[in-house]
Amino acid sequence: MMQRMSQSEIIGGLVALLGEARVSTSAPDVIAMSADLWPKAQIWKMSGEVERHPPDCVVWPGTEAELSAVVAFCAEHGIPIVPYGGGSGVCGGTVPIHGGVVVDVKRMEGEVEIDRASLTVVAPAGINGQHLEDRLNANGLTLGHFPSSIMCSTLGGWLAARSAGQFSSCYGKIEDMVLSLRAVLPTGEIVDTEDRQSGDPDWTQVLVGSEGTLGLITSARLRVHPSAKHRWLRGFRFHHLHDGLEGMRQTMQAGLRPMVFRLYDPLDTFIAMNTGKSTDRGGLIDLLRSNSSSKEQGSGPATRLFQGLARAGMSGGLAVPAALNRFAQALPSNCKMVVGFEGPEEAVRIQSERAATILRREGGEDMGAGPGEHWLEHRYSVSFKQSRIYQAGAFVDTMEVSTTWDRLEALYEEVKKAVGPHAFIMAHFSHAYREGCSIYFTFAASRGAGDRAEAHYERIWQSALSAVHRAGASASHHHGVGLLKRDAMVEEHGNMLRVWRVLKDTLDPKGIMNPGKLFPDGAGGA
Repeated sequence: MMQRMSQSEIIGGLVALLGEARVSTSAPDVIAMSADLWPKAQIWKMSGEVERHPPDCVVWPGTEAELSAVVAFCAEHGIPIVPYGGGSGVCGGTVPIHGGVVVDVKRMEGEVEIDRASLTVVAPAGINGQHLEDRLNANGLTLGHFPSSIMCSTLGGWLAARSAGQFSSCYGKIEDMVLSLRAVLPTGEIVDTEDRQSGDPDWTQVLVGSEGTLGLITSARLRVHPSAKHRWLRGFRFHHLHDGLEGMRQTMQAGLRPMVFRLYDPLDTFIAMNTGKSTDRGGLIDLLRSNSSSKEQGSGPATRLFQGLARAGMSGGLAVPAALNRFAQALPSNCKMVVGFEGPEEAVRIQSERAATILRREGGEDMGAGPGEHWLEHRYSVSFKQSRIYQAGAFVDTMEVSTTWDRLEALYEEVKKAVGPHAFIMAHFSHAYREGCSIYFTFAASRGAGDRAEAHYERIWQSALSAVHRAGASASHHHGVGLLKRDAMVEEHGNMLRVWRVLKDTLDPKGIMNPGKLFPDGAGGA
């Protein structure tokens, strides 16, 4: 990059473009925009370092033209730009490691244009995800995209990170929904990918998933669906994980499209059955914090152990992860599944009957509608519980990986083995497709103090990512890459990074767009 302007010069130039009210260097704004919800950044903050990588300033353009002017100004002077949506990312994708300008796009809401005849919607990138779904619902429509962060994430963030919602097996991921984009390129040029010429690459799919490294998305046209009139939800119990996975595979390869399809491993299942709480991170948090009596939770050795951990405190219990994981290996092998379908009544009836037949054939025991309905009611609860773990002197994180069906169980075992000595770990299987499935690992560990906590966190992730690649799997399914997984992408993509290098150097010759994210700086070069 060229010699940077001083902070005062940067601010002066941006104020001339946007006005003083939409350029900020105030401590609350700078601290808030210095990171997303990456757990490593939370460790920094809990250790007293609230802004390890502060931006020079934060700006709020209100129109596409204003955004174009900001980008052109930064390009002219070699100033790094970091796009910022809802700030709900968990991979460090918005950490301004080179300073520069954080561009918050939430002011760029604009109009939502619904075309009922074509079943499409045009929406601004800065719109909150739940607000977009609410507007569609008011018109009898749905996007079908329900990430657990829907209340605090934006459409632009979904597109930038190739987000997946909880109903992805039915409606697809966000890249399956988007038809075209408008974006501001690193030069300040505004492009509409719908204006694609014969022989041009699919610029929509080039920009989707680029995490702000190739430009800033300003709006998108997406396909939508009529709101479902009928829904069928069920729980099934399998005696072994393998049987449940086989049921999932056969259901997907029978051409069925469940709106939700989740299989919980034995530990995750045990937590749900012994606390009555929802599974995933929320159930783990509730269990480790619980002081419930054995009368409420049963009196078996498993329950007594976790009650002892609760009395010892969350951080104390998580200080011995290897022991916890060895115990988890001895739990009953039962696995709980949640499956559901929605849509026209006859289609739901046909698909649900066919799925139930397949799942019973593979050993599934019908638990009735209760587990599915409970999951639907509480599916966002976990988003409000994680702060408890940090307050208790520990940390929690998740890793979503994916592979083909033939490698799935080996991937699960490889990651558990690698992470087990360092953190308490469990998993569920979701986002199922004909070819394969995603595994969503949750791990928690005692935080410790200062640098030790950060080193411990990095040790866990290095062990996990190495295990993923040994198993021949992908290290990212829908959370994006950011800083967290960027080095792993070099191994994962190999020589194809040369294609990325040409693309990056052509579109962003000065390297100003979200530098250091997605791939290491200079990756793919000669």
